Amino acid sequence: MKNSRTLIPMCVVLALSAPLLTKVLRASQDAGSGTVPAFKGSIANFQYFSGTWGCQGSFPATGKTIASQLTFAPVLDSAFLSLQHDDLPPNKFHALEMWGWDAKTSTFTATIFDNYGGARHFASTGWQDQALTWNADIAAGATAPAERFVFRKDSATQMTVNWELNRDSSWKIGDTLTCTHKP
Repeated sequence: MKNSRTLIPMCVVLALSAPLLTKVLRASQDAGSGTVPAFKGSIANFQYFSGTWGCQGSFPATGKTIASQLTFAPVLDSAFLSLQHDDLPPNKFHALEMWGWDAKTSTFTATIFDNYGGARHFASTGWQDQALTWNADIAAGATAPAERFVFRKDSATQMTVNWELNRDSSWKIGDTLTCTHKP
């Protein structure tokens, strides 16, 4: 009897969440299928990133190598661009980013949620030449160095992504990735 009381609410939850799950799965399939999803409104500025990118790079300070996969897809009726960042083993960093537009401040915004429980906020004025720079929002009195991400278009199918820290009034690369768009 206990199991049947648990089963009924679970079935209701599954039935109610089915439309959302279907939408998420469809968007995920489109991102990996070669189908170019619709980029509308302000995130149309990010059409370049659409799809999946394979990345190779390093941590310049130590020389250690790193490999990652980045997958970009419009979400929430194209109000945002999601970025799923997955480092490949032996590295363990995973993140979900949401890029959007803040009409009140006329800036692009990004929030990064990571597998270590972090939630960081960034802002950007958009493309400058061939680079998109995300500067971290720094809390008053913060003791951690400023950080930023710089996405640079190298070609139609290749980009460089640098995570940089500002130490002693000088930007230093924490890690760098060269990414190639996967067909």
